[in-house]
Amino acid sequence: MQAKLMTVLLVTGLTLSQTQHICVSALERSARAFATYFHALQQEPLNPVEQVVFSLVLAKAKVRQDMKPPTRG
Repeated sequence: MQAKLMTVLLVTGLTLSQTQHICVSALERSARAFATYFHALQQEPLNPVEQVVFSLVLAKAKVRQDMKPPTRG
């Protein structure tokens, strides 16, 4: 009984650890894309709110594009 419990706890811990890693890497990609677009949009005649909104939209699109599986041609 204890061996089964330990196995379940170990598998659960490893699964949670991997899930956390995936979430952190996705947040990191999003933040990097946002920073890149925000910096690039500073060259444009936009107000700060527009810069933030456009940066968020572009970053979201980039992350979604990066997450798509490659298509076979």
